[in-house]
Amino acid sequence: MAIQGVVGLCGGLEVFLGFAAANVLHSLSFADTLDEDSGQGYQRPRNRGHSLDFKRYISLPRSSTIPLTFNLRPDLAQAWQLERGADGRAVLHLDLATPCLAQVDCQHRLGELGDSHVPLAFMTFVGLDLRAEMGLFVVINGKAKGLSSSLTDFHESTLLANLAEDAPQLYIARKLNEDRTSPWYKLIRCGGESTSGLKRRTSFRMMQKTASRFLSQTRGTLAGDTESKYQVVKSFWRAVVRVFPNEWTDPRHHLLTKGVGLYSLTGLLSDLVNDARGTVLDEDAFVSRLAPLAGHVDWTSRGMFANAGGQKGATEIHHRLRKVLLNENSAR
Repeated sequence: MAIQGVVGLCGGLEVFLGFAAANVLHSLSFADTLDEDSGQGYQRPRNRGHSLDFKRYISLPRSSTIPLTFNLRPDLAQAWQLERGADGRAVLHLDLATPCLAQVDCQHRLGELGDSHVPLAFMTFVGLDLRAEMGLFVVINGKAKGLSSSLTDFHESTLLANLAEDAPQLYIARKLNEDRTSPWYKLIRCGGESTSGLKRRTSFRMMQKTASRFLSQTRGTLAGDTESKYQVVKSFWRAVVRVFPNEWTDPRHHLLTKGVGLYSLTGLLSDLVNDARGTVLDEDAFVSRLAPLAGHVDWTSRGMFANAGGQKGATEIHHRLRKVLLNENSAR
């Protein structure tokens, strides 16, 4: 298929501008939705309701929209060719059998237009690699309604060249979710799609915020690089699973992995690290430190922390957990 248009610069990047029927653009494009199980993709899942709303609108007389935005990826170059002519005129040749227009800013507008012949204006970047395309998506959609904070955090963790150095809290949160030896492996929601979505315990935003708090509270005490600090965090959570196995395996009825549990236990982790005074804190050491809590803490949603909520509730739980440990240690 050949689409007539023009080529020029949008900012510092080359783009092709053209017009085509909605159903044509629908069939020749794709949304690269984040698959949390494989880690591939970067966009949020499409909201069908939003797409249907737009379809109803664009079908009305004298309705219109800003140009749809795509990218012609170099790894799909076998399916597209840009023929440049004089005075900026150009022809975009597309293989009808291979969708090659990556949807950068249009997935909700285009999502339900597979049977629509409404003419639409579009622009497509030419030959951006996936990293550059993703960076543009973040700039365009970073403040978009419905784009989860966990997904924007995930984008940041992907785009940073040196994640461990530039954003250690994101490094720790992401590795907890991707390390097979981590008890949090594949249990953190990143804002995409997942076949095991209902099993996920907390969000990427929540986990990176607790990691940030831990790093701040142990600054000056915990030495080493980000990877070594991650190993301390992982060892702690592995110990938590051993001390509270039933609570961990039944998150629906316990607060252990809810926000108040995450924040209060992270505060306790910081205490243990700061009190360790350089002694080794591996998984067995954490189990030994946390063992007095077993049998003294009711994590059920109707238990001793049932009315605790928000930062104030997390602080209250943290103080109560620390008090139990102090009382048990003084009784020995």
